[in-house]
Amino acid sequence: MTQNSILTMLQALISGLDERLVIFDNKGDILFASYGVKELFQEEIGAGSTIFDYIDGDTNDIRVFLQSLSHSHFVDLQLSMIRTGKRFPVRLRMAAWSISEAEFVVIASLVDATTIARKKRDLLRKTLTIEQLSKSQKIRAGKLHDAIYEILEMSSKAVGSTRVNAWLFSDDNSRIECIGNFDSRVNDMVPQLDLPVFDKPNYFNQFETEKIILAPNAQQLAITSELNESYLIPNDIQSLMDIPLRLEGEIIGVICFEHVETQRVWSLNDQKFGLIASQMVSLAVETHKRKLIQQELEEALAQQKRITSETNHRIKNNLAITLSLLRLQLSKCQDDYHRNLIQNSVNRVHSIVSLHELLSDKDHFRSHVPFQKYATQLIQSIENSMQTESKHIELVHVIESCDVSSDLAITLGLIINESVTNAYKHAFLKTSSGKIDVRFRKDANAGYLEIRDNGSGLPLLGTSHDGEGLDILKGLAEHIDANLQIESKSGTRVALDFNLD
Repeated sequence: MTQNSILTMLQALISGLDERLVIFDNKGDILFASYGVKELFQEEIGAGSTIFDYIDGDTNDIRVFLQSLSHSHFVDLQLSMIRTGKRFPVRLRMAAWSISEAEFVVIASLVDATTIARKKRDLLRKTLTIEQLSKSQKIRAGKLHDAIYEILEMSSKAVGSTRVNAWLFSDDNSRIECIGNFDSRVNDMVPQLDLPVFDKPNYFNQFETEKIILAPNAQQLAITSELNESYLIPNDIQSLMDIPLRLEGEIIGVICFEHVETQRVWSLNDQKFGLIASQMVSLAVETHKRKLIQQELEEALAQQKRITSETNHRIKNNLAITLSLLRLQLSKCQDDYHRNLIQNSVNRVHSIVSLHELLSDKDHFRSHVPFQKYATQLIQSIENSMQTESKHIELVHVIESCDVSSDLAITLGLIINESVTNAYKHAFLKTSSGKIDVRFRKDANAGYLEIRDNGSGLPLLGTSHDGEGLDILKGLAEHIDANLQIESKSGTRVALDFNLD
């Protein structure tokens, strides 16, 4: 194929392309330029001119390429060129084409880097906006109004949209309520009335299937033209980009990017940013709702604490009054029989009072109590109430540390009270001294309680005359489903094993 035939073929090939392509020889003389090149430079390009005529500044890279065509067939350069007397950035990509054994021509593509730079700046602006919003303390704090203002304002500037607004559906889905409408013309939020949903069924139905609604000509597009009379025309909105807001998969509203006066085509980067902005709004709404729920829970908890505190206060007062009345009756007793009856009641009520004080501790309100502390206080109280000058009874206790439920604690407390009190009253009638030993230990989920004395024992144990005290112990043991053993050898031993769960 001759040189002219090859050039003719190349010219025919690129003349039908929209790309800005130019052919020049190894000296830089332009052989042919596509129509796009003429548009780029806004003048005729061709015979009598060289590629160097349109370059501003250093041309050494191109000259080196042309001088080494035999072994260098492609290069990509960034340089400045001249258009109507003004500089502009260009991306020049050159490839060598062999037209004979020793001759080459160069096919070059020219791209106006102004658009590339603009796209880079636009992408950088959007990226920085997303980064800032991802760190927003207003969103994290659940401050919905402030967060929405921040998202809409920054989104408007990032996309270059006249208006950006966010909407949420009402609880009954009868209307959509505007929660923020930023207008770049006043650089502030502006009021926006709610819209009824049932008047625009097709528009709102689109959100069920579409991730995004693009309307470069919103007033003419069938879906969005439903909004003409109530919204688009009054606000002179020409173009829309609407993205649904979703929360846990459910559509809760929409964020709208709006362009007024003139129409606009939304770029792919605009759409990607819009999708992220919708997620930011959804996050702000979700965080706000969680904040409200948290506040409600905190208020309910505070109310519960107030009620509990008041209830505990009343119980404490009632128990104190009960103890006072019992002690008053105790002081009026004329014989030991009635004095013992009242003293038993005092000790039993006191065991409940001690437990209640642990349960209602305002700094450590709990459903379980430290049994070691409770039992120690209880035993010391019994010792103080039962000790007399005529007898020296040593009361020893070894209680392992263990938290038990309040129900189990009060039952064990009553068992200790009943056993120790009975020992004080009956075990040492024939002696002036003795010892009572109380021990509690745990092993995994099992508890073991033992109350032992070295007194005279129970002569009637196992008969129909066991007495009220033993009946009470049996009843308490059954209440906690415990195995109860009562022995009377060299004193009396009461032992229980039970489940701690």
